[in-house]
Amino acid sequence: MSSDEKDSGDELWEKIQKVRNIHKAEVEQETNPSRKKLKSWLNNTFRIKMTDGRILIGMFVCTDADANVILGLTSEFTENGGEERVLGLVMIPGRYIVSIEIDEANLVNAN
Repeated sequence: MSSDEKDSGDELWEKIQKVRNIHKAEVEQETNPSRKKLKSWLNNTFRIKMTDGRILIGMFVCTDADANVILGLTSEFTENGGEERVLGLVMIPGRYIVSIEIDEANLVNAN
C-alpha cells in the first residue's frame, strides 16, 4: 500500500467517524415528543384497517413522511371473518389506510 492510499484511507476513516459522532449526538439530543412517541411504538403490534376491507395485524417496523407503514410478521384478515393469511413483511401505502390501532396492553417500549 502506498502512502497516498494510506492517507486517503485515513481521511475516509476520519470522515466516517465524524458523521457517526454527529449522528450519535443527534440521537442523544432527540427532544421532539412526536418522534419519541413514534419510537415507543416500534416492535409493537399494530392493527391496520385498509380501504378494501382487509385488516393487517403485524409488528410495527417503520413509517415515512407519506404515512406508508411497514409491518413485520404480518397476517391478513378480511372483515367478514375469512381465514388468516400469513404475509410476513409488508409495506402498506398510507393512502389505503383507514385506521391504525396499537395493542397498548402489550407495549414493548412502555415508558
